Formats: sequence, structure tokens, C-alpha cells
Amino acid sequence: MAAGSQTGAWMATRETLQKLSGAIAWFEARFTGAIVMVILLLLLANVVSRGLGRPLIWTDELAVYLMVLGAFSGASHGIARRQHIAVSLIADAMSHRNRKILTYVVDTTLLALFACFAWMLWNWFDPIGVLTAESLRAYARESFNFLYQEPTTTLGVRKLWFWLVMPVFCVSGIVHVLARFGAMPETE
Repeated sequence: MAAGSQTGAWMATRETLQKLSGAIAWFEARFTGAIVMVILLLLLANVVSRGLGRPLIWTDELAVYLMVLGAFSGASHGIARRQHIAVSLIADAMSHRNRKILTYVVDTTLLALFACFAWMLWNWFDPIGVLTAESLRAYARESFNFLYQEPTTTLGVRKLWFWLVMPVFCVSGIVHVLARFGAMPETE
């Protein structure tokens, strides 16, 4: 009976994770599409403004930062849909059982990579160090971590606002992997 209730709890948790993953993936698809459209418009505006002899120098930098946001969001969406580029020659030659095992190995490896990434982000963002410091300037001076202080070159915005995509990517990637853990990829 206890094993049955644990299985039921896991199924309910997995269903919740799948719904959450689906909602996150829905947002990521639209966010990434919007980012690509904004980048296109920025670059077009830059071409036109340069042609008129009045270049908008900040558009190049903003386009680069938006590409980073789009890349992380798109990568997370790819994880959610299992649509990343893969060499499947060996997997296609395997039996169904061995492909299932391979799927578990891949998902476990992804979770391990996300755990390493989360650990690196925790050390880089150092939230405890920041919260215990008397100021951000004092924190940067003592730790030589200028993450919270460094501005962009032409925009004058702190780079932190763009770098926050990495912890968001880490959390959403973990949700996506857990939601589909061990599920066989759909074949065409």
C-alpha cells in the first residue's frame, strides 16, 4: 500500500511538473519569437539610421544582449520539446528497451549538468555574500565580483538584468527535464 501511494504521489507530482513545463514552454516560445522580432527591428532601424547619417550606436549592443536572452529562452524551449540537434544513428539502431535506458541516461546527465550550472550560478551571483555586505560597492571591492555593478557600454544599464536569464534558464531547464524524465522522445 505504501508503494502504491508513493507511485500515486509521484504521478501527481509529474503531472503538475508537466503542466508547469508546458506553461513555461508556451511562454518561452512567444518570448523567443518576440525577441527575434525586436532584434530584426533594431537592426533594421540601425541600417536606416546609418543610411541617414545618424547611427543609433546603442542598437548593436542591445541586439547582442537580446540575442543572449533569446538563445537561453530558445534552448530551454528546445529542452522542453526534446528538439535539440542529436545524433540518433546509434539510438535508432537500439531496441525499444535500450532506447528507454538511453533516455534515462540522457535525462540524468542533463540533470547533473543543470546541477553543476546551478552551483556555478550560486557561486557567481553569491546571494548570501550580497545580502550580508554593507553595500554593493563594498561587496564588489571585497570579492572582486562586479556582477552587480558593471554597466553596459552604450545603454548604461547594469548587465545583471541581462545575466539574470541564466538562473531562469537553469530553473526552467530543470523543470522541463523532470517533467519529461525518462519519457521516450516522439518519433516522426
